[in-house]
Amino acid sequence: MLLKVALLKYSNTTNIGDNIQTLAVEQHIDQSYDLVDRDFLCEYSGEPCAVVMNGWFTHEPQNWPPSPAIVPIFFGFHLSPSVAKYFERHKEYLSRFAPIGCRDNATAEIVMSWGIDAYVSGCATMTFPNRMKEPSEPLLVLADQTPKHLLREERRNHVFISHELPSYFSSSMKFAAARELLQFYRDRAGKVITSRIHCAIPCAAMGIPVVYTGVREGRTQVIDMVGIPSYKTRRIPRTRLSQLPFRKPSFEKLKENIVADLHRRLETHGIKVRQPLDRG
Repeated sequence: MLLKVALLKYSNTTNIGDNIQTLAVEQHIDQSYDLVDRDFLCEYSGEPCAVVMNGWFTHEPQNWPPSPAIVPIFFGFHLSPSVAKYFERHKEYLSRFAPIGCRDNATAEIVMSWGIDAYVSGCATMTFPNRMKEPSEPLLVLADQTPKHLLREERRNHVFISHELPSYFSSSMKFAAARELLQFYRDRAGKVITSRIHCAIPCAAMGIPVVYTGVREGRTQVIDMVGIPSYKTRRIPRTRLSQLPFRKPSFEKLKENIVADLHRRLETHGIKVRQPLDRG
């Protein structure tokens, strides 16, 4: 009998990157699923289900650990140092479900310092399939990257996008917007400049040249796994496009390894899996 599976939804954030992380897991699931709130997993009272803990935890660390009805699959798990103390109090819980697949080395080091088996699994957003064709009229996409950092004459044919959604968006609206945004990147983006790691990684996975311009810290080390170039843009003097180290990403072997690992962990719990397919 198949174990029920649930994926994460997010009531406490307006960052569409969280929804993109859920869609990255969804593409590997070949059965129906429910949604459970990442920040209130302790309140779940349904029938037993497996939940892939892929992403950043959490806006409500005091609500940890999850309900006993949830079987966690720790893959792509990220902790920030500011909330680690809440999780350390429940390290016995983490130990029961080890090994803990961590999104980045910084998280793996925190978990291993508690004497818990952990490894760097990467993130499910690294497994989006390569797009099948290049856009006929490619756009320069600035995703939470201010246009004022670029020369006026180099801003032609660009589109500005923000990964911040209005606070009144419902869960279904957030997921619909995330799907449309991923399709837009795949079908229209020629190059992407972004300060968002969950724009940079999905775009790189789809084969889109991307430069990351956001902060560099433990949680953003994940971009180094796939070789995404990083650059600090500036307003004075303004950054020239020719200065940006665009290159077409390629990390297919790493992607294959991450997919195999995720599928193995899902199948251990009786969850049916599938290979992600480009839907362009």
